[in-house]
Amino acid sequence: MYYDARIIRIDILLTPAKEASAINRRTFLKLGGISTLCSLFAPRLVRRAAAQSDQPNYWVGSKYFIQDTVETSDLPERIWARINGAWHVYPSRELPEAFVDWNLSSRVGMLQDMLNGVMPSHYDGPHNAAVATYSRFGRGDSEFQVNNAYKGMGMVPKPDRIEEVIDRLKMTEGHTLNAKVQILIDNYSDETIWDRSKQGSLELYSSSAFETHSFKNQMRNPISTVAFLDSTSYELRTITRLLHHNDPTLSEDERNMLEYINAVHAYFHGGSTDNIVAVYYVIEVFDNSPGPSHAGHRVVPPLDRSRGASLPKGRKPEALGY
Repeated sequence: MYYDARIIRIDILLTPAKEASAINRRTFLKLGGISTLCSLFAPRLVRRAAAQSDQPNYWVGSKYFIQDTVETSDLPERIWARINGAWHVYPSRELPEAFVDWNLSSRVGMLQDMLNGVMPSHYDGPHNAAVATYSRFGRGDSEFQVNNAYKGMGMVPKPDRIEEVIDRLKMTEGHTLNAKVQILIDNYSDETIWDRSKQGSLELYSSSAFETHSFKNQMRNPISTVAFLDSTSYELRTITRLLHHNDPTLSEDERNMLEYINAVHAYFHGGSTDNIVAVYYVIEVFDNSPGPSHAGHRVVPPLDRSRGASLPKGRKPEALGY
């Protein structure tokens, strides 16, 4: 309810003296209470309204989106990201050997159990990762800026091996489940296939009609933290590149990654092969395994190296047209 103090004061002037003196105190207390409530809730309502009104549209019609906060043309040496409105450049880094060994051996072990008739009954390990994102704007439906969601996560083949792996999946997509499981075991048993600079995932539920919190945050502010739950536990600090199959600006490597990540998901789970893909480029790695020798220590890069250089003032990636 909205009160106009000027109207109330006019009413008081028109009231007989006795009634005026009796309501002056009540009016003062009411106005004081209303003023206090407004001071508490008005800023929050203003912030929420501002967040809801400041929702950028990343979509070209309803056909595809373009993520303009990540620039990958300098890979494999470095990656650019616009974080909180400022451009930064980071060296491309690789997952440590211990992470790769844990990831691949855990996958092979789970798949071998399946061949023996033991289906997965737990959700820890290298496939399921908690992905934390944030943005100062978000989706406009929460007071908070941080989001966390579990995503299926996987290794991505190297650029010079990815077409070979895609062809293998296509040629065997009609095989029995056990035959497919053996193909995956063979793939994960070959360490030379896999690119150590990234992880891949699907953004299954975002579209031009509805965008998840993860999608909104990563489009606006592309940093993500990826954490794995296991007795061996790693935390990856990453720059996230989102890919849509209709985006005409994608590079050949990006189109191959989009095809592979969709194909390997459909190979096992079925379903669509034109989902949005998220590629998580490794910037830092922390070992969060239990024990004093781990306990959250950074393992990539070594602690005496910088975490990433701010873009010098006035310089922008030329590929973005600045």
